Amino acid sequence: MTEIPSPKLHRKKSSSNTPIVYVSLYFLLLAFFIYLHSISAPVESKVKQVIGSIDFAFKGIKQDDKQSASSKQTGDEFGLAVFHAELKRVYETAIPLVESKVNKKGDQLQFVVPISQLFEQGSDILRSTRDNLFTNTARTLIKRSGITPTDMEILIDVGSTLPTRAEVGNNLAAHQLNALVKSFLSNGVPARNVFVGMMSEGSQNIYFKFYIRSSFDNQFRKIKDD
Repeated sequence: MTEIPSPKLHRKKSSSNTPIVYVSLYFLLLAFFIYLHSISAPVESKVKQVIGSIDFAFKGIKQDDKQSASSKQTGDEFGLAVFHAELKRVYETAIPLVESKVNKKGDQLQFVVPISQLFEQGSDILRSTRDNLFTNTARTLIKRSGITPTDMEILIDVGSTLPTRAEVGNNLAAHQLNALVKSFLSNGVPARNVFVGMMSEGSQNIYFKFYIRSSFDNQFRKIKDD
């Protein structure tokens, strides 16, 4: 008679082999990682790149490249390239076909605007449609000046001949310059950050130049009271 194996006995043997299988798989996995570790040689530069990439992905900032305050953007700070891009957006949005120029060094930005785009014809009254231009320019300049000393220069073309000292009081270009300065000052730009001048090229343009100053100190000595 053939003996039939007991199912109960078979289950008992199978369950008793399970720990052995798990232990074997564990040691195989451990041996695999030991092998990988033995043939790998960590490269410090690659590790830094990986860490830097992870940092940049989560924070938006490269920690391994320490940049100067004028070229980084952290929190409320923004660098020179961002400052120029923001100003271009402001001027190009406000005035169609405005001309912008950056010097070779890249630290000065200039906008060339026709006088007729800012003032009513033949007067020193600013166009009401340009309010956003002055407000947004002032906001951007104030924000940038809090990080790096930055000034604005306004040059107006008076035509073929510069006015004499006696003629300045009644000169239209001088009154237009005064209106521009008042507009920026009323929007919070410190007087120390604004400079004005006249030129005689006959272009009928106004030039707005933004450039970095060497320090936060005043450009001119204060006159001592006697």
